[in-house]
Amino acid sequence: MSSSSKRLLLFGANGALGAPTAKAFRSHGWKVFTVVRTATNAPDEIVLPLSESKKFAEISAEGGFESVVFAQGINMNGTVMTTTAADMDRLFQANVGFVIEHVQFLMGKDLIPKKGKIVIMSSLAEVFTRKEKMAYSVTKAAVGGLVRSLSVDLGRSHQILVNGILPGVVDTPMSRTGLTPDQMANVLEATPVGSLVLPEDVGNSVYLLGSDLNTGISGQSLLVDNAFSVTFLP
Repeated sequence: MSSSSKRLLLFGANGALGAPTAKAFRSHGWKVFTVVRTATNAPDEIVLPLSESKKFAEISAEGGFESVVFAQGINMNGTVMTTTAADMDRLFQANVGFVIEHVQFLMGKDLIPKKGKIVIMSSLAEVFTRKEKMAYSVTKAAVGGLVRSLSVDLGRSHQILVNGILPGVVDTPMSRTGLTPDQMANVLEATPVGSLVLPEDVGNSVYLLGSDLNTGISGQSLLVDNAFSVTFLP
């Protein structure tokens, strides 16, 4: 099957990392179907919930999706003392539960074929943390467990390859405004390449794991951070 006949289902397509992911797949001839909560009238857009979408029913009647990418999710600040149970429930549902529910839905309808690919957008916070990021770090750590569990269960039953992408500090407007000049300087100093990861770097990494280029990588959490996470500064 040529790339031009392959189909990607992309959740969170309107986000800072979803858009470059869509671009990466389209540049290689994939048909990209985007899943959003609020309609923007973009071509091949599907509005949640999938179970109630007439458009999704029509699209899925034409076949399944060789690749499914989850780039949705939410963030919040808070410590163990300031984060409520409701906060934890909200983040867990958005970052973990949402993925589980939709994998169940798609697999239940045989919409991810054998030897398909699933990529889940996680974060450097999956393995490292910083102050006031308790709930976010906990739920992203859970994403890592989910990636490994899915890789075993779906690998055995359908030979599906499942991986996570863990971006570091990505050069987006939010990063530029959210970090002070001193913080930005510290990040750049700790990054051997000397520059932030670009959104298209993340999109290309998702394509690497979510396309037919990937023939043997599964159950892995791939750090995309220009070696920021492995640098020791005394």
